[in-house]
Amino acid sequence: MKFSQKAILVPFAADGSCFCPSLRCPKSGAYIVGEEGKELSFDDFDDALEHIKMMYTPKWRRPNASGDWEIVSAVQWELSAQKYLAKK
Repeated sequence: MKFSQKAILVPFAADGSCFCPSLRCPKSGAYIVGEEGKELSFDDFDDALEHIKMMYTPKWRRPNASGDWEIVSAVQWELSAQKYLAKK
């Protein structure tokens, strides 16, 4: 059996959300990763993901249920098909 879809390794937070291309901050237009006060901004998702892979505890900002952007930490990594991580 052949699979044509590529899969990439992405971090998931405790709430089940993952770091994905749709997490571009609406204010800055960038992906925000890192600990509070030491955050870095990346214009490109792949660059942000590569940086997250090097972090001891991967952290990134994403909107919560109220729409506020908060920092979450990775609790696991999973392979995800790129088609489910389509850039928006």
